[in-house]
Amino acid sequence: MKKNWNETVYGHVKVSISGRLTEQFINRCVREQISIWDIKRIDKTTITCYILLSDIKKIKPVLKTTDCRIHFIDRVGLPFLYKKLMSRLGIISGFVLFFAALFFLSNIVWRIDINGADPKLESEIKTILNKMDVHVGAFEFFLPSTEKIESELSGRLKKVTWLGVSRDGTTYHIDLVQKELPKKEKVFGPRHLVATKKAIVHKIFAEKGQPMVEQDQFVKPGQILISGLIGKESAPKPTAAKGKVIGETWYLSKTTVPLQSRYKTYTGETYTKRQLQLFGWNCPLWGLKNKPFKHYDREVTRKPVHFLFWDLPIAYKRITYRESEDNDRKLTETQALQEGKQAAYKKLKSQLPLKSKIVSQNIDKKEINNGKMKLTIHYIVYENIAKAEAIDPAKVKEQIEKEKKKKKDGQE
Repeated sequence: MKKNWNETVYGHVKVSISGRLTEQFINRCVREQISIWDIKRIDKTTITCYILLSDIKKIKPVLKTTDCRIHFIDRVGLPFLYKKLMSRLGIISGFVLFFAALFFLSNIVWRIDINGADPKLESEIKTILNKMDVHVGAFEFFLPSTEKIESELSGRLKKVTWLGVSRDGTTYHIDLVQKELPKKEKVFGPRHLVATKKAIVHKIFAEKGQPMVEQDQFVKPGQILISGLIGKESAPKPTAAKGKVIGETWYLSKTTVPLQSRYKTYTGETYTKRQLQLFGWNCPLWGLKNKPFKHYDREVTRKPVHFLFWDLPIAYKRITYRESEDNDRKLTETQALQEGKQAAYKKLKSQLPLKSKIVSQNIDKKEINNGKMKLTIHYIVYENIAKAEAIDPAKVKEQIEKEKKKKKDGQE
């Protein structure tokens, strides 16, 4: 008879059958539909063969009828392997726990390297990472993707020009380049306060030094507002001028507002699928709907399984669907005008120095073309227009010589 395909799964035995009627034993097994194969004759009264474990009980009446005896030579199959393993349960449990521990330790964060940050910024980055549950000892399956970590850090760190996040085994690498903000030049020693831009002087606050301009006077860039030379013109004494000069300055802003636009909003409803990926094949664990919403955005997070230094062909996938809605927005000319004014105001305010004040805004030009409103707005701003400029001793000396010569010529 042919072997059964499930002989290994259900188990089978190799036996020797001895007796006077071995041929009748084989024939009776066939009639009783007892699986028997690989029959070999050893001598006139003995044969060897294989029998399924499940047929052992069926064979006892056949043995009795044919006056034969059975002797077990070998036992093969999962039931016997299971029995052997159960007899060595302590050793097996040790192996299982050992590999489970290795698996667990291969999928947790052991180190986070931050390169290119000063101590203060590094501390800020660690605080943000802790809020995202990214820290040493965290289980990798529950952490956000490196792209999400990179996006979160880039959005919250204002002192960084470039940032990259990568993962190498159990280590996260965060590489960044800090912004090199231009340092304000500090002028030490004797100095004037000069104008930084064209303006009309609105107010003068001279704490130290000699005011050189008056209220409502027009000034140009570089013009001395508060002089650091005090005393007699023939023998001025250099000092560090100190104070503020508030000037009326002017700005022109151009902005465009679409009268009709389409935008997307999220309803807050989400649907999550969880899958186990084995050798590229996705096995659903949770969530079986193909399209849970009519309109949605889809976010896929894939977490490969690691063992020591190797990436196994197994991964955990989480697919999140976020329901969205497309909305049309139509603005009247009045609404578009108001929105354009607010946008331009906020933009200008963010560019002005601290404590500057926008005192008026006037629309110079308004036109509508191709469904868009274009605005040109003129602003009047009060701001400090003074900056420090060091006094050149050579120029002071030259000025004194001129004054002396002028005085001498006048006496003559």
